[in-house]
Amino acid sequence: MNQITDKKNQDEHISRFACAEVQKHLPQDLLPQVTVLLQDSGYVTISPRGLERHDWHRIDEKVRQIGGQWVSNERYSHWSIPFSRTR
Repeated sequence: MNQITDKKNQDEHISRFACAEVQKHLPQDLLPQVTVLLQDSGYVTISPRGLERHDWHRIDEKVRQIGGQWVSNERYSHWSIPFSRTR
């Protein structure tokens, strides 16, 4: 394997790990209604897809407990959680 492939594999592993760590803290029944991604900026973002108000509040509470916040940006609104690659 070359260095580019090794770096890509390492990045994919870190991304899966980060998303799995965040998903552990979210209400499991709501996971199908959100998209969890590790951004290049080092933040994990959670984008809702058609959440009811009560469910939005359930996720918001959990995200705040792990140091995240809601980012209001019209149709690109999401939760953002800092993620340290050194964890």
